[in-house]
Amino acid sequence: MGVYTFVCRSSGDEWTAKQLKGELEASAATPYELQRRLVAAASAADSAAGVQSSFAMVSPSSAVFQVRLLPIPSPP
Repeated sequence: MGVYTFVCRSSGDEWTAKQLKGELEASAATPYELQRRLVAAASAADSAAGVQSSFAMVSPSSAVFQVRLLPIPSPP
């Protein structure tokens, strides 16, 4: 299972995110669109059966976003 944690910041009309430990990053006009792009980036970096995510605002201009990629079950 891959876990990707991002620090997100707003600079007026744009939200940006950088992976806490890694090289993934994204930007978007809204927090919602940023989350969609980060899930897509994490999913492209690792195969998964499903995705769980959480978004927590730390201040009006910053947040933490975490993506958990659920493992693909092994065949019996």
